Amino acid sequence: MTAVVNEAGRNRSVVAAVFTVCVASGLLQACASPVLDDAAPSSAVVVGAGVQPEEELLARLYAEVLRGTGIDVQVRSGIADPSAALDAAEVTLIPGFTGRLLAYYDPGAEQTDAGDVFAALARALPDELTISDYASAQNRAVLLADRSLLDEWSATQVDDLVPHCADLTVAVTPGFESAGGLDALERADCRPREVRRIDDARATATASEPGTVVGATTTSPALADPDAQSPVSPVADAPDRTERDEEAGDERAAPVLPAQNVVPVFRKNVLGDAQLDALRTIAGELTTSDLAELRVRLDEGEDPGSVARDWIDEHA
Repeated sequence: MTAVVNEAGRNRSVVAAVFTVCVASGLLQACASPVLDDAAPSSAVVVGAGVQPEEELLARLYAEVLRGTGIDVQVRSGIADPSAALDAAEVTLIPGFTGRLLAYYDPGAEQTDAGDVFAALARALPDELTISDYASAQNRAVLLADRSLLDEWSATQVDDLVPHCADLTVAVTPGFESAGGLDALERADCRPREVRRIDDARATATASEPGTVVGATTTSPALADPDAQSPVSPVADAPDRTERDEEAGDERAAPVLPAQNVVPVFRKNVLGDAQLDALRTIAGELTTSDLAELRVRLDEGEDPGSVARDWIDEHA
């Protein structure tokens, strides 16, 4: 499971990411920290939630940790385009996933490694927006395949499947598409003979069909409750590099499928130090396993607010 999730060895702070950008561009004097704002928080912070259950859950998580600092926080649910609402100052903060947000603010960006995606997102944001640390929790695109197919092709990683794409049917869930999975396969020169659309409930069964792999995400039920006896297995991607790897000059290939770490994006000069520290609670504690388990509770009909409060009570 670890190889599929691709969780970074440790989070990189946005201060370090932006400092690197500034050094590279020679604009140190023009680059102030986008996170450590001295301004006091406003009287009402509005956290925006998209239409998907996991977006509502993440909004509730961030709202709860912010409320713990003593400020007034409201959640605005069911927003069709949370990023547009944030750009228009209709909300103060939105939770999201790094890769999806990067695709919104910099269409065509090709970064896939967790740290690279995060740094590229920091650069791509409009001047009035910023981000805080990202969590190891991801809802990243992942491929599932029958073990017999992987053995036949001696495939141990996603890029091992690329030479065989012309012989493959790729059945994709909506989550796989929104996580940039199809675009990433195309960039890797993987052009399947057929692309089919399926729902998450059919992922495992479909991956058992001859010549078929399934594109899902790391919070899919097929991965949330793995069956050791199942012939279907996640296909490992290249791991995200850590800071230690980069310091050692590691030149190994980046993952094929882009990172999708949980991250908050918010308007500058609104949150104070106490609120920024609270946001880091989620960055430091929320894991992909947590996210998958919380999604199961949502699928079973539990209230997102209650699910979020339970997690906060346990970790904050």
